[in-house]
Amino acid sequence: MTSLVGDASAGAVVRHYELTARVEQLTLPSGQTTQAWTYGSLPGPALEAELGDVMEVVLNNRDVAAGVTLHWHGYDVPNAMDGVAGATQDAVMPGESMTYRFTAAQTGTYWYHTHQDSAEGVRKGLYGTFVVHHPTAPRADTDIVVAGHDLSGLGLLGSSDRATKHTATPGSSVRVRLINTDSVQQRYLIQGTTFKAAAVDGTDVNQPQDVDGKLLRLGAGGRVDVAFTMPESPVAVRSDAAAGAVVVIAPSGVTAGDSEDLTPEKPGAGVFTTTPVLDLLEYGKPLEEGKHAVDNGDGSELIRPATGEEPITREEVMVLDRQFRFVDGIPRYAFTVNGAAYPLVPSIEVAEGDTVKVTVVNRTSEPHPMHPHGHHVQVLSRNGVVPSGSPLVLDTVDVLPGEVWELLLHADNPGIWMDHCHNLDHAAEGMMMLLKYQGVSSPFVHGGHSGNRPE
Repeated sequence: MTSLVGDASAGAVVRHYELTARVEQLTLPSGQTTQAWTYGSLPGPALEAELGDVMEVVLNNRDVAAGVTLHWHGYDVPNAMDGVAGATQDAVMPGESMTYRFTAAQTGTYWYHTHQDSAEGVRKGLYGTFVVHHPTAPRADTDIVVAGHDLSGLGLLGSSDRATKHTATPGSSVRVRLINTDSVQQRYLIQGTTFKAAAVDGTDVNQPQDVDGKLLRLGAGGRVDVAFTMPESPVAVRSDAAAGAVVVIAPSGVTAGDSEDLTPEKPGAGVFTTTPVLDLLEYGKPLEEGKHAVDNGDGSELIRPATGEEPITREEVMVLDRQFRFVDGIPRYAFTVNGAAYPLVPSIEVAEGDTVKVTVVNRTSEPHPMHPHGHHVQVLSRNGVVPSGSPLVLDTVDVLPGEVWELLLHADNPGIWMDHCHNLDHAAEGMMMLLKYQGVSSPFVHGGHSGNRPE
């Protein structure tokens, strides 16, 4: 597994970043203070690259006693760069460092976070945003990245628990990249304009339509890029997970005492529970007949929809449940996969080149945003209904209570990969498993004296 590091293109641009994990006391714009674990800022430094660049990120741990890593959520890096303590590396302890190096081979909106003691570490602030642009594709005139997060009970949009103001010229293009860095669902309200959901989990939507009067629901770890033409009046982005925060995009040239003066009126109570939610399985348009791929702009396939012609070589079932089990030697009401709690959940084993159909069944009363590392999956059906819109390719599948999802996974990235619920507390209580490729082994150990605790 440690040899699966990928190939860096000779002569490629190298994007070098250095992050230092630390414990610090933060004061938010509201005046609230909290102790946080950060990568030097909250969110961590915004990482950007262009397709084909080489990412070189040095992680230092100043004083986070639990240890840290860098996991690239939704980014299909080589296995050795995946940043999972106990699976692809040992945790980086205080005074230690590690360098992550990989080619930026996917465009879109992603994020990074620790995968050592991740339930606690991410909650306390060890996360940041990661955006990869296409070098020749048109960019929005205004591009805003918004990470929604609950910082130990304090709801944030970006770095603020209050209003954040941006400006854009009326008639210009605006893109707002929404990222749910929390462990629970978030609902987003876009006020003041219609919009398009241009991309989901880093993958462009085919022929997105205008959306009006609907919320966007993001499962934990999920992303949606919102695109619109700037109107003559302000636009606001709100979330049910950050009651005091709002992102305001004001028309340039408008002056006001502060951002609140430019904010569309706050909606009435209950708007997040009564407003319908956009169903992404019905959104956008199917690919044209005879077209079997949407490319990544460089000739590589970004979407490879099932055509009914490619054979399924392996089928797997994941039943998500709650049962009394031992977790870390302690009896508890655990979150289980196929009747077991990690690390006792049997792994999914594949051969490189397999086409795997995975059926996920949620028997619990809570959503489970299931996240396979190192791979995207295409949605084949939800509760027996085939998607009617754009092919939906996800890296985090938010499976609601009682739902059954059928997914297609192409085994094209060898390694040993985590597959877990991105409600990280659920993962810590057992809802994790491994996807293992034949012939790949790992020298790293989970738990015990190793100190490696990815959950």
